[in-house]
Amino acid sequence: MGDPAAEKNTFAAFLNAAPAFAGDKITNWSRPKQDPPDVLCTTETGLQVGLELTGWLDNGQITDAKAIEAIEQSIRKAIRPEPPNHTEHIHYAWLRTLPRARIKPTDEGAFRAELLKLVDEVDSRWDGEEEWQPPQRCCWTDFSRYPTLEKYLFQVRFFARSARGPSSTKGGQGWLTFPCKSRSYSEQSMVEALLARLRDKIQKYAARPDGLSEFHLLVHYDLALEYNSPVETLDFKFADAARAGTKFIGDDPGAFDRIFLFVPHNDEPQKVFQLYPPTATTGV
Repeated sequence: MGDPAAEKNTFAAFLNAAPAFAGDKITNWSRPKQDPPDVLCTTETGLQVGLELTGWLDNGQITDAKAIEAIEQSIRKAIRPEPPNHTEHIHYAWLRTLPRARIKPTDEGAFRAELLKLVDEVDSRWDGEEEWQPPQRCCWTDFSRYPTLEKYLFQVRFFARSARGPSSTKGGQGWLTFPCKSRSYSEQSMVEALLARLRDKIQKYAARPDGLSEFHLLVHYDLALEYNSPVETLDFKFADAARAGTKFIGDDPGAFDRIFLFVPHNDEPQKVFQLYPPTATTGV
């Protein structure tokens, strides 16, 4: 069973994007207590249409991303309240963490105190350190005098206020932060994740659940937007992934009468792709 509230919101958005997905007007729908299906619809002509919902995710990437997020949240908690930036020379700082470096509650006070002490040291020394001047920056890695920081960080990278020109003003918030998340990737990793979801669901349902006139599969791309590598590149779009899904399904959709891919955040007008049966958009 998925998250009931999330699945309800996902299906509502899907129905808004594709109100005629079942070939008939949906008069009402609900999340039945017994699964499958995840969603049960009644059409204007009385058809009972069930949908199985599944997220298009790379679970390995999500595990890694959530681990990093948990570390960063523990650090943000430790440095609260984050003081406004009144330094003379530092525009912002990147805190680069060690693996599995979630801060223990007993270390929170010492971590914050040592971090602010390090900030003061770097700021006071800035004019005298030639290698820190723009376009360079201070990459601090010696934590021998900061034992609590040493337990959790391998580097603090300080960026110069003077390099930002008039836009760098004192008193700013959010200046003790983390490097932008970036991962090397190709669209193929997410295509493989899509095909794996299709394979798992087709293998799971060899027969249509009892009491249904039709049984559909809805693969939705939402949580992956935050935690997974991007699907789209300069020369690869969601429509290309949809065609790959259609080709993979071929003539073997298992128990499903229709299979859809829903991308609510797609910038293109098309947010719903029918993978099976093939359409003009997804046909190969």
